[in-house]
Amino acid sequence: MKKDDLIITESTNPLNKYFVEKEVFEQTKEKLNTTDILAVPIRYDDGEYYYAQETISFLKYCRQTDPEHSADVLSDGDIKLRSLHSFDIWMPVIWIGSSIVLPLVINLVSNYIWEKMRGREQEDAKVNITIMVQQGKNTKELHYNGDARTFSETFEKIDITKL
Repeated sequence: MKKDDLIITESTNPLNKYFVEKEVFEQTKEKLNTTDILAVPIRYDDGEYYYAQETISFLKYCRQTDPEHSADVLSDGDIKLRSLHSFDIWMPVIWIGSSIVLPLVINLVSNYIWEKMRGREQEDAKVNITIMVQQGKNTKELHYNGDARTFSETFEKIDITKL
């Protein structure tokens, strides 16, 4: 694992700017408290908010694989996907309301990556994902941008009790 494959940062209210700029309804904001796995948009250089290209596919995978946990997008209406044309796997930014759900999300992402690479195991692929974990008034952001094959082992090295 390269040291910079996984970066952990702390912030407060990372979605406030999105809520203000897009005038998000209170009912939509409530999804932060009621949804187990929530895909959130990120702001790109053009000033628009987009979801990663794997968002819909990953959320469908979550619903089929683990129907006991809710999975949704943080949106009032239509969503914009940001498509990139390579074999790299651009996962959605995922919001989870508790670190208790983190191992489940990491496992789902790891299995999803494995499924995406099935039949293409010899090809090089990178994974780009950010997982936001709510902890009281603060949010920990775990950003991984590295080799698809080492995703799982990278997260296995994290002591989630110390996040």
